[in-house]
Amino acid sequence: MANTTTTGKRLVRSKSGLRIVPLNDFDKSPFELREPEWIPDKLSPTCMDCKEKFDFLKRRHHCRRCGRVCCASCCETRIALPRMCFLDPVRVCTPCAETTLRENIFYNKDLKALFTGAILCMASDSAMDLVQCHLSPDQRFFVVSGPYNDSALPLSIPMHRITGIQVGDRDQNVSGNCLVSSLTVQYCLAGEEEKEVSLAAPPDASASAFAFLTALEKAMFMMQESRAVIGTGE
Repeated sequence: MANTTTTGKRLVRSKSGLRIVPLNDFDKSPFELREPEWIPDKLSPTCMDCKEKFDFLKRRHHCRRCGRVCCASCCETRIALPRMCFLDPVRVCTPCAETTLRENIFYNKDLKALFTGAILCMASDSAMDLVQCHLSPDQRFFVVSGPYNDSALPLSIPMHRITGIQVGDRDQNVSGNCLVSSLTVQYCLAGEEEKEVSLAAPPDASASAFAFLTALEKAMFMMQESRAVIGTGE
């Protein structure tokens, strides 16, 4: 069943649950994962985690994140799974529950830092210019505006065109957490050679600069995993 909404998305009901997905595949988030195919019951006489045999009392359950077949004890957690666009919490196995909790920190904290953006130093031929960096609201573009207060057009890099991120330095904050303080974003626009932009927290940087750079590193890890599952999104 599919219903079109007025926001450019549609509601899709599968056996795993209700999802809201973009009308156009080109509008998908670069962090999204495809809903997995369920492993057929007949191929799983035992739980894929605890190896206990299924019977009338020990029933089969499918993990909505990986599609494996597990018993109720090994697949009892219900958790929000925004990476697969589910509207409501869904059943996941124990390993996937741990992974999803980490991913949800990205969605609830790091993604907000990327949307808010930060003022960073960008290396140029002659100096370190101050620039404003942020992730576009649709999650599909990494935007660098500047030099700060300059009228130049912003550099807008499609996220699927980012080929890698090299972390330069890390600093420890007062809480003991290791935060990224500088990194280089490598990208390749259509028909062009690979380029890079080097970014760093300014000397008098606020906490938002370190949060942004740290979140950007996590975003690259999420994108690499998504690419392995659904491709580049082009």
